Amino acid sequence: MKPYTVYAVEGKPGGRWKRALLWGTVALLLILVAGAGGSYLWFRSQVAASNERVDPAVISVLSSKPTSTLVAVAAEDPEEPAPEPDDPDVMNILVLGSDRRADDDGEKFGRSDTIILVRIDPHKDYLGILSLPRDLRVAVPGYGREKINAAFALGGPALTIQTVEDLTGVDINHYVEVDFQAFKDITDALGGVYVDVDRRYYNDDPQWELIKLAPGYQLLHGADALDYVRFRHDLNADFGRMLRQQRFLSAMREQAMGWDLTFKLPRLISALFHNISTDLQANDFISLAYWGVRLSGDRIRQVSLEAATDTIDGISYVIASERELANAVAAFLSVPGSDTDEEPSTTTASSVSATSSTSGVDAAPDLEGVEVEVLNGNGRGGEAAKARAWLDELGAEVPSVGNAGSGIRQTTVVLYPREKKDAAAAVARALGTTKTEASDSVGRVTVVLGLDFAIPTSFSPPAAIDTIPNASEWKALATMIDFPLQAPAHIPEGYAYYDRMPPEGATYDIEVGGGTKPALRMIYRLTKDGGKTDQYMGITATTWLDAPAASPGQEVEVDGVTFTIVGSSQKVDHIWWKADGVLYWVSNTLSYLLDKQEMLAVATSMMPVPRP
Repeated sequence: MKPYTVYAVEGKPGGRWKRALLWGTVALLLILVAGAGGSYLWFRSQVAASNERVDPAVISVLSSKPTSTLVAVAAEDPEEPAPEPDDPDVMNILVLGSDRRADDDGEKFGRSDTIILVRIDPHKDYLGILSLPRDLRVAVPGYGREKINAAFALGGPALTIQTVEDLTGVDINHYVEVDFQAFKDITDALGGVYVDVDRRYYNDDPQWELIKLAPGYQLLHGADALDYVRFRHDLNADFGRMLRQQRFLSAMREQAMGWDLTFKLPRLISALFHNISTDLQANDFISLAYWGVRLSGDRIRQVSLEAATDTIDGISYVIASERELANAVAAFLSVPGSDTDEEPSTTTASSVSATSSTSGVDAAPDLEGVEVEVLNGNGRGGEAAKARAWLDELGAEVPSVGNAGSGIRQTTVVLYPREKKDAAAAVARALGTTKTEASDSVGRVTVVLGLDFAIPTSFSPPAAIDTIPNASEWKALATMIDFPLQAPAHIPEGYAYYDRMPPEGATYDIEVGGGTKPALRMIYRLTKDGGKTDQYMGITATTWLDAPAASPGQEVEVDGVTFTIVGSSQKVDHIWWKADGVLYWVSNTLSYLLDKQEMLAVATSMMPVPRP
């Protein structure tokens, strides 16, 4: 592999929907086309048309590389079905999303802003996917340092193949170029794809891509789906777009076998092959589909090259070091195995502490007979109830809790009548604060909680609806919906409630067949990174028990409830379970920042919200 440093490519302002082309439509066909049966010759004609559009320069570039063994060609008898497919041989396929419209700034080849390597290894039962950011700065043969998507504009797919091979050291032996229209057409041909949208996407500034997409699980049709996978004007930039493309592909694969293929397959094939160019032959697609249908989801590894961005000569680039590039390629080529995959944790709600450690003394004081009032001055819901539970545990009497109502306090303070100084000091030690103040305005020891409040991790407050994070929001929801509701007693450290869908009212509608199913989505944003990224965890509840989100995975039973973990040990997508006629799931962040244990801790902490 040549010692290239990888750099990033910019995207100039200008919301051009053409740029967000999704290669996932190709992968979908790999799953679906095995059902073509007696229409094999028609299918071959569709593939042949896409073969004719391949630039001869591409064939020349690919011919110098190893090629896979094709399945034998079927007989010409139109009544004879396609042959029983064998597994394909190992393939490295470059998939490009492009727009070849001639009016695109005078560029002969248009643009390619989706660049993905796909590795098919049926011998090891493995599918690898590597997304390269379009703003990656690389050495383009014959042109010097450029954005990686400039290779397509300068020399078409042939030059892009050469550039990616030199960059990664991977021998590319097949090529697929997908036009953006294929993505829209095939999504609509399927009747839409159900996607778990992590947050609200909105932009009405015509300088950038226009988008108006609500959060939550929903059926995306062509135009909205294209908006979703192309969006990149947030703190995640182009890296987020690559991850959304991979998420959309996973959703397509997850749902493919549920579609009515008998009626939809011909339209799907026409929509796809009308908009792609490829050297893959008809039997290649059938073999890939036959193998892909049987491939377990945990044998798929999705990798995105992510690195820092920088500006060179006024142009923004992604700057990846040799090590970052080497690590991404190594991950792409590595086969998932039992030696690296951990078994799911059986963490239970009782083993999870929803609070932080305190700076208090090692031995908690005895507060027997001390009367304490607790006021919440930090704005975090349920904090006063937690403090009451802790003080109760130490023997104190807490007749009431409430809100301080005087703005947000930074430091917890214990106010006391002058004759209660010793009792106040003991309460302060119990709460891990050193700030006490004598006050003539209080009749008993009174705690005003600040942002520094945290009770010991050794203490887990009794599970109660009043002590869960954002208790008031969850209790309000329970008064509006007409199905049983569960809420989390634990939220991962560094996450805070951010939004919900619907923003007002009880539930929103998921389009299901000719009707709808009610659902709600609670959204928690990662805050511990100082707002440097847009990463969100979600909790969904719906009465649609057969939603595609309830897909197969690793099952863990905790307290009689079966939790299903969907994804691999490296990247857990979501965890779902059913209770009282409701399907729930916890969704990971876009970048899979939460590990299996953290997500299980949330899922297993869920508790019923009493209805009034």
